[in-house]
Amino acid sequence: MASDRGGDGSRSHRVALSGRKYKIGEASALLGIPVTTLRSWEKAFPMLAPAKTRGGHREYSEGDLAFLARILDLLKHEGRTVPSVRNILEKRPPLLDAPTVEGLLLDVRKGLSLLSSEGEG
Repeated sequence: MASDRGGDGSRSHRVALSGRKYKIGEASALLGIPVTTLRSWEKAFPMLAPAKTRGGHREYSEGDLAFLARILDLLKHEGRTVPSVRNILEKRPPLLDAPTVEGLLLDVRKGLSLLSSEGEG
């Protein structure tokens, strides 16, 4: 994860998608926010739902990290309130992690292939 300053001076966080999962401590360190903040954001932002291991430990996907980075940018760098950020994010589709996107693309390709073969026959 990298942090950049945009042309307007705002900060943004980038996450390279590889399908890796991150423990809560790793996510906390990458984002530079306390673990307790991550837990409270899960309650404040119901659309944030990291996977959990059999033992109940959180596993954040890179999509989750990108979503958290967006929350952080809106709260800390744009000065918005939690209700305002929740309202903004509820109006946008959730971020998807790389394996989910790859699976969706595969399904679309299969569907297109079926349509094309039906049109030929």
